[in-house]
Amino acid sequence: MTLIQLIQQVCDELAINRPTVIVGTTDPQTRQMSALLYRLGNDLVKQFEWQRLNKEYILQTVAYSRTGTTTQGSNVITGISSTTGLSSQFGVSGVGVEPFAQIVTVDNATQVTMNMPATASGTVTLQFSQVQYNLPSDWDREIPQTEWDRTNRWPLMGPQSAQDWQSFKSGIVYAGPRERFRIVGNTYAINPPPPNGLVFGFEYISKAWINSAAGVPLTQFGSDSDTFIFTDSLLITGLKSQWKQSKGLDASFDLAEFRSLLESNKAQDRSFPKLSLSPYGSSILLTTNSIPDGNWPG
Repeated sequence: MTLIQLIQQVCDELAINRPTVIVGTTDPQTRQMSALLYRLGNDLVKQFEWQRLNKEYILQTVAYSRTGTTTQGSNVITGISSTTGLSSQFGVSGVGVEPFAQIVTVDNATQVTMNMPATASGTVTLQFSQVQYNLPSDWDREIPQTEWDRTNRWPLMGPQSAQDWQSFKSGIVYAGPRERFRIVGNTYAINPPPPNGLVFGFEYISKAWINSAAGVPLTQFGSDSDTFIFTDSLLITGLKSQWKQSKGLDASFDLAEFRSLLESNKAQDRSFPKLSLSPYGSSILLTTNSIPDGNWPG
């Protein structure tokens, strides 16, 4: 069902006037129905790792090698060959720069300000590595243990706690080939500062449970022709129970039906492995469990 068809169906079942337009309407009843449906869909996203919302994301690390002039005791780097592409999401490394220094502001075409002062003066080659990457716009939550460095065929180390992160950045020993990560400030933070061109991948649950008529995933209603990834019956019973509760009516029957449908939808959303009731897994090979005790007769 489309957005307007679904709300019209709910209105018919509740025996109230059905609307002729949803998006952009000024009718309070229709606006309430739309708002309740939107909240219901967002709540359902949180309920389960729906395979229809399971997405893979690939990011490629970015790093630039550029010359610049540092001054001992100053946070400012001047005379940079170019600041194009740099932002506060970039770290700085090189001679005269504290480990894990990061850009605070890009001041102009040749100057940036770091979050720590330089330890030496001179014109040197500096490495500007992006250490924070924006999460996908439809990101709702991470699927744990799916984060990999595909270039080096290593799992990323993390997610790091705030304590581990600061210990790594501030402790005596911090060198190592493995990349660490944490999700902070709605960004994917990586350390140590990676070189250019590493390919990372992870999976996440999307909050885009709405689809446009053209099939484009959305996080907000865009038109009356929008459709949804959840089943019509689940949304209809859920919307009816929410509407009745908002009016102070008895919604126990609709709520029980909704909960039953929710559990069946979860169970049928994906495939599951066959489970054995025996204490050990079966094997087609000969083992000590299948060879009798004693001698082999000649």
